[in-house]
Amino acid sequence: MSDKTSKQNNPKNARPQGAANEAYLTPKISEAGEVRTLLSWEGPSRPFKKKDRSYYTTIAVLVILLVLIAFLLREFLLIGVLLALAFVAYVLAYVPPHNIKYRISTQGVTIGEDFYFWHFLDAFWFKPKEGYQILIIQTRFRFPAQLMLVLGSQEEEKIKKIVARFLPFVEVPYKSWMEKWSEGLQKHFPLENVHR
Repeated sequence: MSDKTSKQNNPKNARPQGAANEAYLTPKISEAGEVRTLLSWEGPSRPFKKKDRSYYTTIAVLVILLVLIAFLLREFLLIGVLLALAFVAYVLAYVPPHNIKYRISTQGVTIGEDFYFWHFLDAFWFKPKEGYQILIIQTRFRFPAQLMLVLGSQEEEKIKKIVARFLPFVEVPYKSWMEKWSEGLQKHFPLENVHR
């Protein structure tokens, strides 16, 4: 028996022949046989709510205190980082986001100009944020770890039925200790005056 014949008869080297053997295809791959758009809409690129004056005042006081502490410790690089972060917080709170196009197809998800194949995505759930309903998709990447799609006027149930064909829905998403800590901090020490 020659080496070629033994390799062909070895079950480890067996491959599915054509599209006839569907057992080797995952639901994601077999579903994507025909490329078509399932749903598309336009919406803001991020959740946005206009902040009141108390937000900016709180940020300014916190930054001034941290800059003074860093100055006393002679950490000038840290001062630069704090000022840069304060500027980013100001811009994100003051400048409204532009609208982008979201698209869900049989191949994956498109957010603006960025496309993500289904096999690079892991699971999804919904979360309210800043008055918007957000579709959050966990990825298999380190960055971005999560995709955020602002639903706008789209129905949550409609999107859930479409995305659930490709990804598992998570009822209660896992939260790291950092997420739990930041949510607790926001709850007990809000940056905005909540009594208005």
